[in-house]
Amino acid sequence: MKMILLCGGGGKRLWPISNNVHSKQFAQLFDDGNGNYRSMLEHAISEIREIDPDVQVTIAAGRVQTEEVRSQLGFDVSLTEEPSRRNTFPAISLAASYLKDHDHVDPQEPIVIFSVDSYADRSFYESLFSLGEILDDGNTNLVLMGIEPTSPSDKYGYIIPASSDEVSAVRAFREKPDTETAKKYIEEHHALWNAGVFACRLEYLLRRADIVFGSSSYANLLQRYPELKQISFDYAVVEKEPNIAVKRYNGTWTDAGTWTGMCSLLKNKDIGQVVRDDQCEDTLIVNHLDFPILAMGVKNLVIAASRDGILVAEKDRIPDLKTVVDDVWLEPRVIGKRYGGKEVLHRSESSETSLLTIRAGSSVTIKTDIGVRKTLTVLHGAGEKMKPGTIFTIQDGEKWQINADTDIQLIETMIEFEIEPENY
Repeated sequence: MKMILLCGGGGKRLWPISNNVHSKQFAQLFDDGNGNYRSMLEHAISEIREIDPDVQVTIAAGRVQTEEVRSQLGFDVSLTEEPSRRNTFPAISLAASYLKDHDHVDPQEPIVIFSVDSYADRSFYESLFSLGEILDDGNTNLVLMGIEPTSPSDKYGYIIPASSDEVSAVRAFREKPDTETAKKYIEEHHALWNAGVFACRLEYLLRRADIVFGSSSYANLLQRYPELKQISFDYAVVEKEPNIAVKRYNGTWTDAGTWTGMCSLLKNKDIGQVVRDDQCEDTLIVNHLDFPILAMGVKNLVIAASRDGILVAEKDRIPDLKTVVDDVWLEPRVIGKRYGGKEVLHRSESSETSLLTIRAGSSVTIKTDIGVRKTLTVLHGAGEKMKPGTIFTIQDGEKWQINADTDIQLIETMIEFEIEPENY
């Protein structure tokens, strides 16, 4: 069995901790029990590896998110890079064609697909591994996982199963209903939340890609990707497939892609430098800045701070965040890199000052364009030809390779300057 993890998407629902590069899947908010925080992506990979260290995992993410994936996971997983956002079916098709053409996976191999925008316990991931077994009955082309509802929510689509058995044929699908309609679905039809979890054989995905896009070639899909039909896997595949089964899951599963979900999920309500008095109630505070937030007497709030902005919102207003945040959207200032990370400290029209962190054992090449000068000052750590206090300058298309013997922090100052024509 192989797994495809969908890890694209934007960063508006968890703003300002997330942005269009550092999207919600990368937000490190979950305490691992050792005083460190990890993301939904890191949690998912950790759970999968605990169950089967050898299972092949392919991450489907936007090209702008490649550095974030490598920053958190290194090269422990395969990665397909979406040149642009085209919804879930193009992303899944690109990943499936990569498995066929690059990794030469057997067309009959079971493939489990799910989005990394929820938080679940070990039993959820164990259930993922059982989905492929249901395909072996020979009568099922597609297997879904349906979440046993904890309430008649209007946030999810619903799967109407043919029975209340653990594994059942699917009778119908329903779009996101109002709360009263959702209640009827649950009471009358044993309906399940559609969690966006699928299992099928690789050959099935490739055949559907051929039908919708006219190709299942990785090179062809990658080249044409920005022009591919923008369509979800549900619309392109699920609603057109007559032979579908659903496996009922009644363990811990929480939509963690919004601040509302985080409020109910996070045990630690103070993350980062936070001081609150004893009059604060029902408030989540997340601080990714290097100075404290002091909260006094506040109730029923979400407070979140990063270099991209500060959010102070009543919890019942959180559903409106995605539409409001456009008014304050900025270019990301904190960006994960495969060698470590970059934090933009200051930007102007012709200059940028950043703090770079380079992990021990990593190598990175600092480049410049013509008409650009970069000055780097080592603050901490050591590497080839550098130690704390070392300053070096590169400009006009030059490059400098840094080989980190220890973790290194340095300040990078980039300045654009006018080129004198007689010199070029």
